[in-house]
Amino acid sequence: MFLTDHQLKSEILRCEYCAEKPCKTACPCDCSPADFMMAAAEGKPSDYKRAAGIILSSNPLGGICGKVCPDDFCVQACSHYKFDFPIRIQEVQATIINKAHLLGQLPEFQQVPKNGKKIAIVGGGPAGLGAAVTLTQLGYEVDIFDAEPLGGQIRLIPPERLDTEVINNDLNYLNRIFNFTHIPEKVDNVQELFSKGYNAVLLACGLNEPIKLNIPGSETEVLGLELLRNPEAYELKGKRIALVGGAIAADAALISLRKGANYAEMITLEAYNEMPITEDEKQKLIEAGVAFSPRTRITAIINENGKTVGIKTKRVTLPSGLTFHPSNIVDEEGSTEMYRPFDMVVIAIGNRCSLNEQGPHIYQCGDMVNGPSTVVEAVASGKNIALKIDADLRNQDYTESEKQTKSFISIPHWKQYPVSLETDFFGRKIKSPFLLSAAPPTDGYDQMKAAYLAGWQGGVMKTAFEKQYIHIPGEYMWVFNGKTFGNCDNVSEHPLDRVCEEIQRLIKEFPDRLTMASTGGPVTGNDESDKAGWQSNTLKLENAGA
Repeated sequence: MFLTDHQLKSEILRCEYCAEKPCKTACPCDCSPADFMMAAAEGKPSDYKRAAGIILSSNPLGGICGKVCPDDFCVQACSHYKFDFPIRIQEVQATIINKAHLLGQLPEFQQVPKNGKKIAIVGGGPAGLGAAVTLTQLGYEVDIFDAEPLGGQIRLIPPERLDTEVINNDLNYLNRIFNFTHIPEKVDNVQELFSKGYNAVLLACGLNEPIKLNIPGSETEVLGLELLRNPEAYELKGKRIALVGGAIAADAALISLRKGANYAEMITLEAYNEMPITEDEKQKLIEAGVAFSPRTRITAIINENGKTVGIKTKRVTLPSGLTFHPSNIVDEEGSTEMYRPFDMVVIAIGNRCSLNEQGPHIYQCGDMVNGPSTVVEAVASGKNIALKIDADLRNQDYTESEKQTKSFISIPHWKQYPVSLETDFFGRKIKSPFLLSAAPPTDGYDQMKAAYLAGWQGGVMKTAFEKQYIHIPGEYMWVFNGKTFGNCDNVSEHPLDRVCEEIQRLIKEFPDRLTMASTGGPVTGNDESDKAGWQSNTLKLENAGA
């Protein structure tokens, strides 16, 4: 269900942390995979908290989207996509959110004082939730009206694709952290909400009314959304089921087989590679035993005594040079109707909005504005419309995004805590990983002390030798001005005994710092003699405490 620790680490290490971050640009919510992977790289609880904060401050349904986002956003934009294979970004995201949940390390947001204005949101799906979270963090009192549990059509996604626990974790987190109220009521009259004291009404009710198939025999069709909402209402066991449509039809196919259907076949105008589902989702359909009839149009449902017994279909084609759209599909030349036996026909060819009021201080977002979209696009739409509502109620100018399904804002007031720089250096704890290498700023006690007082946690004193005359060429002693060092050679002109005394002094005054040193020895060709010299010099530094 989630990546193992080894798999997670492996995927994170593949990230190039690109300067332009094409993965972030491609995300409708502007979430940055490069940043949340970098944040989680060390795998500490605090790292997962920060990584989850990066995700959830951009996309409050980050756990859900980690499971259901398609491949054509961040994954397709991944730089690795062009030369080997992309990082499994959605799985990394889902795993990080799950780990943060299990560790009790989900991010916190500051509670914002109320500004005295109320917003009613009709619809508790991803668009409504994206707007609600943003508006509460802008100081509004927000009520979500939805007769169903929060989540909308997210809750209709089969557990084969989206585990119920993932849904509940995300939604419980939003309920706990953000101060909005769910009112389990259906809204039929938008104007009545204004009489209850709301300053604005946001319609985020999605495409909740299924479009029916206008063909002979369609009176016995089963609507895909209704099947997903209440599969127990249908006798599925042992049935042969034809499913017409895209993503919802695919979900209905999985549900049907899980409930005992004998056979399930998807009938689509699209070719297999054009179907509006991810490769992972296609694989799940194949593994479940779903059959496919691409480039096929259903022309009639055959009924006997009020029950479906079969369908008629025709082959269709997409003319050369055109991209897929149902309006571009034509019957294949010479194609004739073919009869196929089926016991049930499930239709999921699209939906329309049943509530479409307009007027002053009435706003719309999500699928009812943008058409069928993904969860992440719906969240982005909700965040964007929240900013417009806020600007209007404050009588401020607002520049709308080029696309309502691309949001550049973060949820306000995420509590970001400083990242600990404490580092384990071969078993020695130091406050940060910032150390000075052997160079002019480490050539002696005075230089090292100045570095430590400036905050450096350690340094390597320049290479020193025992009783060796060190000649530093004049060219190495050149300086730019009085504030720069001479001797750019990494060998010190100070003798080893002096360096050892300075080490002891530094360790006494700065016991928490990592004081290191460098030495060498003779190279005469006499290995035994040379070895003794090298070991003697090294031992002196060790005895001094380096």
